[in-house]
Formats: sequence, C-alpha cells, structure tokens
Amino acid sequence: MRKIQIAVGVLLAAMAVVAVLVLGRLSQPPLYEVVIAVKEIPAFTPLTRDMVAVDSWGMSPAVAAKYVLSADWEKMLAEGAVAVENLHVGQPLLRAQVASGAAAEKVSRLSVALADPNRVIVSVPVNEENLPALVPGDVVALFYAAGNINAQALVTQAVTGPLATPTPQVVTPTETTTETVELQLPVAKWIANGIVYRLNREKRENPNYGAPGMENEPRYIEGAVKSLDVVVARADAEWVAFALAHGKVQLAVLPAVTRDLVEKGTFPPSAGVTWSDFEDRFFREREEGQ
Repeated sequence: MRKIQIAVGVLLAAMAVVAVLVLGRLSQPPLYEVVIAVKEIPAFTPLTRDMVAVDSWGMSPAVAAKYVLSADWEKMLAEGAVAVENLHVGQPLLRAQVASGAAAEKVSRLSVALADPNRVIVSVPVNEENLPALVPGDVVALFYAAGNINAQALVTQAVTGPLATPTPQVVTPTETTTETVELQLPVAKWIANGIVYRLNREKRENPNYGAPGMENEPRYIEGAVKSLDVVVARADAEWVAFALAHGKVQLAVLPAVTRDLVEKGTFPPSAGVTWSDFEDRFFREREEGQ
C-alpha cells in the first residue's frame, strides 16, 4: 500500500512539473524573426541585405504584423524594397517604413530622377519656425532676397512743369549706344522650383541608448529641421548657389497640380521685384485710394 502511495506521489509531482512547463510556454509570447537596421539608412534609399540583421523577439501576432519579418524580407528585397523614412542603427523595421513593388516605385521616383543629368539636389538651410509644413515629395518655390533699407524718413520729390522734348539722336552704323540700368536694393526674385527630397533634422545623442531595459531606444534623437534637400533643374542650381552665398533663400509651397510643370521645367518664371517696383506700387495704390 505504501509503495502505491509513493508511486502516486511521484506521478503527481511529475504531472505538476509538466503542467508548470506547459503553462510557462503558453504564457510566453511566440518568437518572431524581426529585421533590424545595422547602419544609418536615409529615406528613399534602396535596401540591401548588408543593411540589416535578424533578431528573435517575443511578441503577440498582432504586434508582429506591424514589423518586417525575415519570412517576408527576401520577397520584399526582390521587389525593390525602399526605405520610406530615415532608419537608425538598432531600429526594427516597421512595415510602414518600407515600401516594395509598385509602392517602392512611387516612393523612389525622386531617386530615379537623379539619374537624369539635368536634375540635381541642392541643400537649402531653413529655420523650422518659418518653414511651412512639408513632407518629401512636396513641390516648392525658392525665392532669392537681398538688400536692406535703413532710413529714418523716405522723401519723394514731385517736379511739375512742361515735359521735356527729347532731342532726336542719329546713330550711325559704326556707333554703339550704352544703356545704364540702375538696380535698387532690396531685390527679390523667384529663382527656382523643385521637389522636396528629404528633410534634414538636427541629431543629438540619446542618453537612454544602451541603458538597461532601454534596448529599443534609438542612438540618436531627431530635433528641428535644419535644411532641405531639394531636387531642382541643373540650370537653376547655380542660381540657388548664388542666392545662398549673397542673400537669403525663402521657400513657399506650390500646389500639387504644378508638379508636372515643375518636373518638365515649363513652370513660368516671374519678373522679380526691386525697391523701385515697391515705390511705384506704393504711390500708385495710395493715389487710387484717395
């Protein structure tokens, strides 16, 4: 009888151990092979195998569906996977951050445009406080502005009297005439149109990176937008460089319907504005308002 009791006790103990193991496994989330970036990857970059690694993560199926898994990675590579956003070292790739197939063609269209020798990327410093809300792919106009007016008072003298009769001037074929045009500062000119390629943000070290329990923290924290990479026509790149060196470049957002004209280089230019233009408009509208 005692032997039977011992055998039953051993059996019950074994069953308890098995139950604990089974319950432990059931309580743990399943493991998934998640694709992780091993280098800094700018937005619109075509992805390759050497840019990523694979790590096992425990998570629920609902959460796993939001990440790029190794089981899907090879297919996405074959379909031309492209990063939609900036990816940082150690960051797991979300499906929303990677495009492939037809979606990749749309995302990388600006990158493809760089294969055209008549298209270049220029970097334009900006102040985020004065920057319209922008995302890559937006159509923008670049304006050049230079000069300042420093005066306590502006005086315009009105001269009355008969109009002077111009004296006819005879020019022989061997003579040349020179016309002097005075350009009064300040001056502003619409110099280029382009498409936003990337927003470059300030980066600073994340103090939580590498800390215990902070394995998912990125190495860098992004701050304010410091500059824009803009795709412009090659002929406009020198105008932008001149403007950046000698004045200020301001930016405005164009309607999306102008994108085709901008890409074809057929968007009409403007005449520009000088201080004389401002004076003319000021006094004309002042007289009209009287």
